Amino acid sequence: MILNTTYLDQEKERIIDELVGSKLSFWKSITIGRGSHRMILDEYSNEFIKFLKPTSNLLYGNIEIREKGIFIRIAIKNYETISWLIPYYKLSIFKSKHFSIHSDGSFLKFRRDSKYTMNLKFIKNLLNLKAQYSRIYHLNDA
Repeated sequence: MILNTTYLDQEKERIIDELVGSKLSFWKSITIGRGSHRMILDEYSNEFIKFLKPTSNLLYGNIEIREKGIFIRIAIKNYETISWLIPYYKLSIFKSKHFSIHSDGSFLKFRRDSKYTMNLKFIKNLLNLKAQYSRIYHLNDA
């Protein structure tokens, strides 16, 4: 789900909490890391076109870990922010020429540069959390 999160009201916060869970506790955010450093966005799927009108400026995004998923914030012009909410069970991550995140047929592709390298530890923690969530989720289904 893509939301304009420039201004968060109670309804948007409720939607975010239902879909990807609440923020991590203080202790968990210290041990795991709550969010990534910003990364440069190179490509995106058609679902983002109405929000991210092509400009000559670079687009930056960062990832925040939540209890049941991730919250990707993308800064657009005039201090506006959109967010893509992805539950862990719909999250797919690929590393090729780009670092890409996919869900429900949509994707964001981030540049693999020095900013990506700064986030490697965070990305490993994210993959571990997704694996933990998947194990719990599949055990409950059995």
